[in-house]
Amino acid sequence: MNEIHHDTGEEDTVREHSAGEDYSTGEDYGALDCLRCGACCRSGYDGRILIPEEDLHRWRRMNRDDIANAIQPGHFGMFAFATDAAGACVHLGTEQAPNACRIYPFRGTTCRSFEKGSRQCLEYRKEFHIGQGRQTDVRFDPEPL
Repeated sequence: MNEIHHDTGEEDTVREHSAGEDYSTGEDYGALDCLRCGACCRSGYDGRILIPEEDLHRWRRMNRDDIANAIQPGHFGMFAFATDAAGACVHLGTEQAPNACRIYPFRGTTCRSFEKGSRQCLEYRKEFHIGQGRQTDVRFDPEPL
């Protein structure tokens, strides 16, 4: 499935969990809206949002040291995206949308491959009390990098 990103106009391949209802939560995967959630991006408090070395090299080749340097120690001896005091990725949130990614066209492999509606997605939604018919906008005041 392809979608056009609302800020950049770039086409991007989006991997989604197969449509259908999750009988454990009653949620319809097709109804999930990442821009109304952001739970996966808010769960990096302990270095969970990993960055492969290839992404660091890619960002440096693109002269995006601002992205390559916004890191913290991650699990398994890898690097991870830096987070704010609440544990959210420092790249989360724009003036237009609190759950949009500021670096969406350049986002990391981990973010690109994260599947909407996957077991991990649903666990993050559960952790942040989002779902079961209660999808709500998660708001915050974005801080400049």
